[in-house]
Amino acid sequence: MQIMIIIGIFLGLILIAFSLRFTWWWTPLYNGLIVFMYHHIKPACENAEGEDLAFTITPEIFEKQVKYLLSKKYTFIGLEDLTSGKKIKNPVMITFDDGYIDNYNYVFPILKKYGIKAVIFLIATEIGNPGFFTWQQALEMQKSGLVSFGSHGLTHKNIRRMAPSLAAKELKESKIILEEKLEHTVTAFCYPFGAGGTDKRVRKLVAEAGYLFDFSTRRGLNPWPLKAGRTIYRAFPRGGESKLDFILQTHLGRSKL
Repeated sequence: MQIMIIIGIFLGLILIAFSLRFTWWWTPLYNGLIVFMYHHIKPACENAEGEDLAFTITPEIFEKQVKYLLSKKYTFIGLEDLTSGKKIKNPVMITFDDGYIDNYNYVFPILKKYGIKAVIFLIATEIGNPGFFTWQQALEMQKSGLVSFGSHGLTHKNIRRMAPSLAAKELKESKIILEEKLEHTVTAFCYPFGAGGTDKRVRKLVAEAGYLFDFSTRRGLNPWPLKAGRTIYRAFPRGGESKLDFILQTHLGRSKL
């Protein structure tokens, strides 16, 4: 009898958990800007293990996610669209942090295949180093009109833990280097480790460095058109998640309670 009660309780908990996720699934689409955050896109045989697994998605899964968004009539936008003033229906932005070589090898071909835009946040001192794409490859992507670039810092340090003068240097010098190499104005900054998106002191330094937009790792969706001075939230599709997880992310910017 006790075993039956335990089994009943266990099945009930499973049903409740499923019901919550199912309820989320049927939530009407949020009328705003969805920004997805990615890192590595590469084949399963190249995937990292442990903690890095969450930051790695295969090209096949990424392409399926792109096709799903296209099937739902989303419009892929770049950084330039944030200031264009154009009325864009169902906007979605896909972003990649760090500037890994797999972004060039696997993401760029998919962008060209479907004619969609993406944003890559670069660590200024890492470009051309092992594991990262080169400046020449960055220029190739930029010239395609499909990829726009933002800053991910000079050395990818946690600027929230830095003295104001050092943080200002990290922000300003990365912008200077990127603009010189890319011959293009850099309007956006993405916080390394997500540190600073809710810190008024840090956000002030970002604005003073000349950035118009700052991207955080805080999960959620954004009002559209964007509100001036608002940190941009991002959804985080993880390696190993299901299609249902991704669908939930498009609704509320996260897949779990």
